[in-house]
Amino acid sequence: MSDPASAAPARVAADLADPLFRNAYALMANGGITGLLGLGYWFLAARHYDPADVGRNWAVIQAVMFVGGLTALNFMLIRFIPQTGRRTGAFVAASYVIGSGAAVVIALGFLLTLHWWGPSFAHLHGVGAGLWFLAMAFAWNIFTQQDAVFTGLRQAHWVPIENTVFGVAKAVLLVAFAAALPRDGVGLSWMLPVMVSLVPVNLFIFGRLIPAHARETGGRRPPPKGAEIAHYVGGDYLGGLFSHATINLIPVVVAARIDPHTNAYFTMAWVLGMMLNLLSITMAMSLTVEGAFDGTRFAVKVRAALRRTVMLLIPASVLTVLLCPFALKVFGPGYAAQGAPLLQLLAAATLPKAIIELYLGVLRVRSRTRAIAVIQGARLTGTLAVVLMVPTESVLIGTGVGVLLVHVVIAIAVYPALRRAAAEGDEPVANGPRRAAPC
Repeated sequence: MSDPASAAPARVAADLADPLFRNAYALMANGGITGLLGLGYWFLAARHYDPADVGRNWAVIQAVMFVGGLTALNFMLIRFIPQTGRRTGAFVAASYVIGSGAAVVIALGFLLTLHWWGPSFAHLHGVGAGLWFLAMAFAWNIFTQQDAVFTGLRQAHWVPIENTVFGVAKAVLLVAFAAALPRDGVGLSWMLPVMVSLVPVNLFIFGRLIPAHARETGGRRPPPKGAEIAHYVGGDYLGGLFSHATINLIPVVVAARIDPHTNAYFTMAWVLGMMLNLLSITMAMSLTVEGAFDGTRFAVKVRAALRRTVMLLIPASVLTVLLCPFALKVFGPGYAAQGAPLLQLLAAATLPKAIIELYLGVLRVRSRTRAIAVIQGARLTGTLAVVLMVPTESVLIGTGVGVLLVHVVIAIAVYPALRRAAAEGDEPVANGPRRAAPC
């Protein structure tokens, strides 16, 4: 009988030898590091800044994330970088130009409609503040796409390194700005490291990683044609748009309905809840990359991803539900009293979210983009409807209830199809059906 103590390191070594888990674990490590640094960041923000300033600054950061990430073509990069070979550099550059340019246009539209968005965004009026917002949207779009490039290149271990440096830098700046810039220090500490990092990170990507990838994969298979990419993006981008809005538009809508003080309490719970979802999102990303690189034995990969996600996610969710009422007290009594019930509901929603994310990974490998758009659209519209319907005084708890109920319903609907994908034979699927199939 094998010794469990000696079997565990062997199991870890075997996992790290498998690109599916190696990429996924790197991205999960990024989530864990980002989460720890994020906790430290928000602890410092709660200690050094007034809650109203935290809520107002975070509302703007969330708006930047929404408009800047709206046109980040991440899932396209993850899906096709494994197959673009010597054209990878041009493919990534085109994604950067299209995504960041469109982000600036959308950010301009947001500025022109500021009167819709409430007092948390009122300080963006004015030419100087507007130009700064446009610059932030441009930088955030490229910053977001970088993680997808690392993942698609099978170099996801650089993601936690990059984000660790980002997390430390923004925490240092947060404290440094507290005395001199108490009203805007949170926003500045978040976005300045993003802007400074773009040049060195992309010099590394285009100067080293992409050439190595081109040498390794060039000629391995015909690169995808423009029509194939356009067809995929036409469906997957719509689904990605809905997914992005579910994460980043919902907080903007909530911020428009409540005062900056209360938004600080909402923000803390929402950010921590979204960190839990990184476990399943990163596993689904890794599943997409591995299915695109090699579509054989795909059912085995689906089973392994599902098993490992559940094994990691259930303990994390249960601990969050049990401990968050006490843990949030370190940020202040308001954060615990108003934020803990929302965080508990978001933690309870992580398992149904994981089922949905893994099924979306299967659909991306099979290029079933219409089904992706339908599922993601249902998540967004269902959650947004609940948020808009609940009374303002109940919007925090109502948002949590909406997130949980919508994801439970969708997970029940897609789980049988995910089980079938995990039980199928090991036929190649990475270059599977090009036309969307019904979900």
